[in-house]
Amino acid sequence: MYMHGSFSLLSPPTLLQAFCQERRSVYLAARLDRTAAAVWIWEGLIVAATCDGLEGHEAVYRLAGWDSGLFTVAPIYTSPVPTMEATCEELLLEAARRRDEDYSDSDDMSASALLV
Repeated sequence: MYMHGSFSLLSPPTLLQAFCQERRSVYLAARLDRTAAAVWIWEGLIVAATCDGLEGHEAVYRLAGWDSGLFTVAPIYTSPVPTMEATCEELLLEAARRRDEDYSDSDDMSASALLV
């Protein structure tokens, strides 16, 4: 099974969550302009990730924020060397929290600029 698609149709969090909930073992490769990302999911757990020079949890947080880009998913049959072990839920909740904080901070800056 190989799957190709665009994050404009299916967001990174939705895609990751689907493979984790189904307890699949897959490799996800993604591209956004010149930025590359990769996530290894083994039996529903995210065990390794890279994105834009980041590794582990931080890489997943960065990828989760992408609004566009292309991806390819392929099955894996042997366990990758784990560099992390985390449930999808905990990673995506933290990614959403960080994204909300970023939006809140930018809203605060916009409001203060109006007062000047």
